[in-house]
Amino acid sequence: MNKENNNHQSDRCRICKSPFAESLIVREMMFGFRDQFTYHQCSNCGCLQIAEIPKNIDKYYPPYYYSFTAETAKLKRQPFIKRLIGNLRLKKLLKKDRPALRYLKPIDIKFSDKILEIGCGKGRQICDLFNLGFENIEGVDKFIPEEIDHGFGVKILKKDIQELRNNNYDLIIMNHVLEHMPEQQEVLVNCRKLLKERGCLLVAIPIIAEAFNIYKENWVQLDAPRHFFLHTVKSMNILAKETGFEIKHTLFDSINFQFWASELYKKDIPLFPEENNRLAYPVEKFFTSAEMEDFERRSTALNLEGKGDTAVFYLYKS
Repeated sequence: MNKENNNHQSDRCRICKSPFAESLIVREMMFGFRDQFTYHQCSNCGCLQIAEIPKNIDKYYPPYYYSFTAETAKLKRQPFIKRLIGNLRLKKLLKKDRPALRYLKPIDIKFSDKILEIGCGKGRQICDLFNLGFENIEGVDKFIPEEIDHGFGVKILKKDIQELRNNNYDLIIMNHVLEHMPEQQEVLVNCRKLLKERGCLLVAIPIIAEAFNIYKENWVQLDAPRHFFLHTVKSMNILAKETGFEIKHTLFDSINFQFWASELYKKDIPLFPEENNRLAYPVEKFFTSAEMEDFERRSTALNLEGKGDTAVFYLYKS
């Protein structure tokens, strides 16, 4: 996942330039460091943003951070006959519940399309997409130790997106990456340069919504200090318009994690108290099956109301 050492301080919103309305003190709770950070919320667009990016930000991305340890599937090229009927097969696949294709369903996508994933870590999603039939695909992450070659032409480049010169991508994916980036406008401007005229920029991020209203500083998706920006739907629309994009579709896809993990933070319980990036205890230790079912029901209802705490935005050049 992308991160920066830049320090940012401002007395106005870095998205819409309006004054801040209120501030929150938020603790680092994923790993239980419990260090405190100030976040300001905009009085206009509602975007919540870290007041100052810590100089020791690397501390909060330890080697066992999940994107550094995610396992990737071994690549297997599709047989010739499947490649020959590729787009017919893709239409059938999109109707099924395939995790790697979940976000691609609203897009007019083809197996031959050129796809770039930004901030992809070791490339778990890229490998999954290749195994489904997308062969014109690559990733970029400037924080990986070195370039990764998965074979079949599938590579993860150790570069910043500003270093990329191709401007012919059909789809650019930023899956829970934008919130880790300090230069929001610059990132989207660079993405726009890399896209074809009818290309799509897919941005999945946490969203300020009902879960934040309930839990405030204990909302799990604040993820201080790794998340520099927590957008609202309004602030994302402002950011998109400012950088030459139009949001044509929004998918809310929050899950019960927004409730049970935030409840743990309220109890001063971190997600990963040991250096293995795994829950050191079963969730069932703290919640009954009825409570978990209720969390799931509430999450589904919030998504239908457009109030889930994670969303996918589909941006096209305006």
